[in-house]
Amino acid sequence: MLGRILGDRYELVEKVGSGGMAIVYKAKCHLLRRHVAVKILRPELVEDEDFVARFKRESLAAASLSHPNIVNIYDVGEENGVYYIVMEYVRGKTLKEYIREKGRLDWEEAVRIASQICSALKHAHKNGIVHRDIKPQNILVSEDGTIKVADFGIARAVSSATVTVAGANVMGSVHYFSPEQARGGYVDAKSDLYSLGIVLYEMVTGCVPFEGDTAISVALKHIQERAKPPWELNPDLPKSLNDVIEKSTEKDQARRYQTAGEMLRDLQRVLREPEGDFVVRSIDSDLPTQVIEPVNFDSNPNNRPVREKRSVWLKLILFIIPMVLLILLISYLGRQIYDKHFVTEDVEVPGLIGLFEDEASKMLYEKNLTLNVLERKHSDQEEGRIIYQDPAEGIKIKPYSIVKVIVSLGPETVIVPNVVGHSQRDAEIAVENAGLKLGKHEYIDSDLPEGTVVRQSIDPNTEVVEGTEIVLVISKGPKIELVQVGDYTGLKEDIARQLIDNDKLSVGKVTREYNDEYNEGLVFRQSPDHGDTVEQDTKVDLWVSLGPIPMYPKVLEIKLPEYEGNEDDDQQAEEVMVRVTVKKAENDQPVYDRMHSISEGVVHVELKDRGVIKYNIYIDEELLNEITIDFTKKEDAS
Repeated sequence: MLGRILGDRYELVEKVGSGGMAIVYKAKCHLLRRHVAVKILRPELVEDEDFVARFKRESLAAASLSHPNIVNIYDVGEENGVYYIVMEYVRGKTLKEYIREKGRLDWEEAVRIASQICSALKHAHKNGIVHRDIKPQNILVSEDGTIKVADFGIARAVSSATVTVAGANVMGSVHYFSPEQARGGYVDAKSDLYSLGIVLYEMVTGCVPFEGDTAISVALKHIQERAKPPWELNPDLPKSLNDVIEKSTEKDQARRYQTAGEMLRDLQRVLREPEGDFVVRSIDSDLPTQVIEPVNFDSNPNNRPVREKRSVWLKLILFIIPMVLLILLISYLGRQIYDKHFVTEDVEVPGLIGLFEDEASKMLYEKNLTLNVLERKHSDQEEGRIIYQDPAEGIKIKPYSIVKVIVSLGPETVIVPNVVGHSQRDAEIAVENAGLKLGKHEYIDSDLPEGTVVRQSIDPNTEVVEGTEIVLVISKGPKIELVQVGDYTGLKEDIARQLIDNDKLSVGKVTREYNDEYNEGLVFRQSPDHGDTVEQDTKVDLWVSLGPIPMYPKVLEIKLPEYEGNEDDDQQAEEVMVRVTVKKAENDQPVYDRMHSISEGVVHVELKDRGVIKYNIYIDEELLNEITIDFTKKEDAS
């Protein structure tokens, strides 16, 4: 598969893992130029049409989730029978690998990891998605420590046929199955919380609570056996965390945390009150089953004849039967008399929802009924008010019956994290993980780097209702102050520097050049120019005069051509004349133009100018030579 391109954009470049259901590849997305993870389903699974339909439906539903602790699903596709999911590529390792490396985790680290998983589950459950396969193998620990939960919704797509094919995967998952999953019962959000409790158990003890040779044996233990309390395996475990683990791994769904939000609240409180006794546990209403010692009936203890024993038993039976009939008759007659003369009418249950507990108790007492608080849980109602009753209002029951209620603990509260000084992205993740709602950000000028949180609308460590809105004030960076550039030309360099500093600017590059118009040490040019509006601390480049350009006259020596006639005929040589012309190359302007006899041999031409000038030398209008003369130097021209 390596090198294959799926969907005309995802090139498989590296195999990074495999499981019972799929093989995972690192891939390059050619459209967005980024790395992604591509999970390809095993061929044997896609033969089940029902599975394929469920797979598409659940994957698309999971793709709608957007949370910092959930692996993003970017795309779902099929190509020539290959079904694949394109996901966020997370650099890091699985939580299972992390636990194996460390043996067991420090309890505080374990709580922080579990809190992030719980935050992800809370978001998914609110969107109607249950994971169904929470285990360390499906949880990723990124390089920066962020926890990411993967494979949301995929477990629901797995059919019974899939379980047979993916036996190894099931063996790995069954250690984290809830009892209802193990017996094939109804699975809901509380099943995920049970699995999270097992993961938390493993993080703090280094082992899972139930082991077995087969998946079935492990599943039966989830249904029948009670796990050893985690504090027995890790004596350093605080009481509150032990209570959280035990509550989340209750066999009965009704006795577990009812929502991920409830569990997240207790996990956050564990960090503040490690030895606190705040975890609300259901009270057992049933007494434990007692085993009665078997009675040893000796068949013939005194070696009596069997016939004699039978006679005794017959007499006993003949005595007992009439007595039982007499008791039943008396009971029936007594019931008739009692119902006729003593039984009062049924009582109508009053409405208790919305009342405070003491008000409801008093109301029931007046009607010869008894109040029994089943549970206290967080809700939108004020603390102490009744939010549920059984039987419901209007139902008629016997006097002295019990009315069961659930009492509100008030809205669920969370602790506001301190995000001042953090980057905007990190702060947003921390606020969302804490169960708070992000308000509209405010942006101000600040000495802090751009994108840093300057302050927050609610003080850190404040206890507030879950979902409370918090506003973050973000730095735009230092305030940009505009200033106008002054005129520094004609000033001495030191004075120009002082004025630049006074104008809240800074001196940039200083260039020193000759200038005929400005005396030595004076500024003759600047950039930016006078009057320009620039940001404070902008650098101003200066050009400082070295004084007028120096002029050193040069004598140009021009060698004339030799006489080609009779060497002894000097008179004739003197009569041969040539025209010597010297012109500036830049504008072809003559600076010397005279006739000379070739008998002179050499002509000396004095030139005066400034700077560096290029000249062309002509003999009889034919170019003899090109020469460049630097008048700023004292050396003779060559």
